[in-house]
Amino acid sequence: MQLLHEYDIIVAGAGIAGISAAIKAGNMGASVLLIEHYGFVGGMSTAGMVSPFMKHSINGVSLVEGVFQSIEKEMRKIGGMIDNGFYANSFRSAAFNLLSSANVTVLLHCEIEALKKNEREITEIHLFAEQNRFEIKGKVFIDTTGDAYLVYTGGFNWVKGDEKTGYLQALTLFFRMGGINLVKVAEYASANRHDFFNWMDYNFNFDKIISVAGFFSFVKRAINEGRLPKEIEYIFFTTLPESEEGSFNTSNVLGLDGSTSSDLTKAELIGRKQANDVVKLLQDEVPGFENSYLLETATQIGVRETRRAIGDYVVTGIDISSGSKFEDAIARGCYGIDIHGQKGENSRMEHLREGEYYEIPFRSLMVKDADNLLVAGRCISSTREGHSALRIMPTSSATGEAAGAAAALSVRKGTGLRQLIYSDLFRELSYNLKNL
Repeated sequence: MQLLHEYDIIVAGAGIAGISAAIKAGNMGASVLLIEHYGFVGGMSTAGMVSPFMKHSINGVSLVEGVFQSIEKEMRKIGGMIDNGFYANSFRSAAFNLLSSANVTVLLHCEIEALKKNEREITEIHLFAEQNRFEIKGKVFIDTTGDAYLVYTGGFNWVKGDEKTGYLQALTLFFRMGGINLVKVAEYASANRHDFFNWMDYNFNFDKIISVAGFFSFVKRAINEGRLPKEIEYIFFTTLPESEEGSFNTSNVLGLDGSTSSDLTKAELIGRKQANDVVKLLQDEVPGFENSYLLETATQIGVRETRRAIGDYVVTGIDISSGSKFEDAIARGCYGIDIHGQKGENSRMEHLREGEYYEIPFRSLMVKDADNLLVAGRCISSTREGHSALRIMPTSSATGEAAGAAAALSVRKGTGLRQLIYSDLFRELSYNLKNL
């Protein structure tokens, strides 16, 4: 790979938002550099093993197509996705294939050291890789780091956590188990519905994704006997058909900040201890797990919330719950407010009524005090309530794709991001904004 000294667009962070931004811009003819500190792409989809994709359809119609749909098709083609669930390695492969087809330059094992600015514009990014420091110029920059790291490093304004308390959502280390007798687990759940969440669907179809959440009595007893930490509230896993495997979204790490190395280190240790404790409980006591085993834990603990950019528009919880529409809409979503409570606060899960959706304005991708910096994914401009709905992967892909389209149009037309004509941007994103 030959690294250039300048690119039209530099995307920082190769999670699903960054991947979508880079692919869209590359397919529109821009020269694109996508940088990532891991040795692979995917972010929480791969390093965090977060699966399945959360709700993004109304009345059977997907609100997110485009690059997101291409990623899904690529994973299905290689047998790595069924329903809305997928394997992390399949996501990595699918993303790399699409990035290559879009002629995107990908630089892995790379850290951002500094940004060079000229008043309201970033002119170049300073990177550290392979024990070398080097600078690369760009025309438009897109922050898809999740932690708003370009915003933070560039000295632009940002917020973190709850506006009043500063609380950040809980962290979760995903893990995967094999050798599960899913039929036996389903039979137990059906016979003991009081021990599970009331939203569970007991019409188990083993040819599709199965979600099982609860085991409240097992968890309570183990906590009382000191075999589980009190932070564990329930056991929740999803499956892929015929795999005898489960992906567990169960560990619950509180009181730590996912944007600092010291707290992340603590969180990794706590999360892995919690995972081992849960695995032992399942193996020793829960029907269907007698012959199960731990396959893997995620490379990184899942971080739901850190910094958010302050943009030209701030998406609020009211925008989510009321289904707000905007003249400069660039994406749509239907996932409701979902806050995994920190110490001292209650968790919230608020669903939109079936058939309702909200829109996300382009202004929420524009960093307020910058002229050539966009944000996408979970660091877009929003309140904590708004962020809790927008942070899911399908919506992050949609905002990333919109950022990539806007950046490529800006380069192509030689105009600033704020001077773009919305109808031009709409044409590039019309498949995600079609009439419903």
